[in-house]
Amino acid sequence: YLRDKSLALNALLKADPDNPQVTELLKSISTELKNTRYCSTQETAFALLAIGKHARKAAASDITAQVSVDGKSVGNYNNKDLQLPVDINNKLVTITAKGKGTLYYYYEMSGIKMSPNVADEDNHLKVRRRFLDRNGNEINGNSFSQNDLIVVEITAQSEAGMNVENVAITDLLPACFEIENSRLVAEREMDFMKNRSTAEYTDIRDDRISFFTALNGTAKTFYYTVRVVSKGTFVIGAVSADAMYNGEYHSYSGSGKVSVK
Repeated sequence: YLRDKSLALNALLKADPDNPQVTELLKSISTELKNTRYCSTQETAFALLAIGKHARKAAASDITAQVSVDGKSVGNYNNKDLQLPVDINNKLVTITAKGKGTLYYYYEMSGIKMSPNVADEDNHLKVRRRFLDRNGNEINGNSFSQNDLIVVEITAQSEAGMNVENVAITDLLPACFEIENSRLVAEREMDFMKNRSTAEYTDIRDDRISFFTALNGTAKTFYYTVRVVSKGTFVIGAVSADAMYNGEYHSYSGSGKVSVK
């Protein structure tokens, strides 16, 4: 079916490149390539040839455009890729184009919903998060005090005992938490961390920490520490475990809100 779509797109680009069905076919082929777990070599080749032909046509466009947000100009396009890091949430975006050819645009937004989904979801993997004090005692509830030192414990394993390679475990932080980066300060070793696992790679960012590892039926436990820095009520994202090369294997847990006094 993917091959037939690709052949149809190729023929349409040759006979009537401005036909509106070109865009629909292109979207359909791109979506199918992304969502199909396995494609034959022939299907992939025909799809890439058709997309490549469309890309050559798009590269020959001669277009200028002005981008406005709520009536205010924020950028001008002149046949070169334009990236605009602007806030467009709940705002009117207008693109006024002139010239010949086709202009493509996309926008990307990231963050945590103000009303996160609190339901846990496990599919072949299971990940959980707990907040502990410096003595290893679990902190009940999601209420903290400013300047608290919190130990975050993350446990993860595969279901049914299977071995799953290349798993990314990511913990999204609320804005009131600041990670103690062990690369900058001495890592805290506490007596209760005797079951601590070592990740193949750890990625620390401002708003999240990620552990990359393989999982099996035996739970792995990871620890890191955060300092509570701000008062208020904050949204906390889910801790997630995703097999990087198979989206069916995933687990999400613990999204909600935290309060800081």
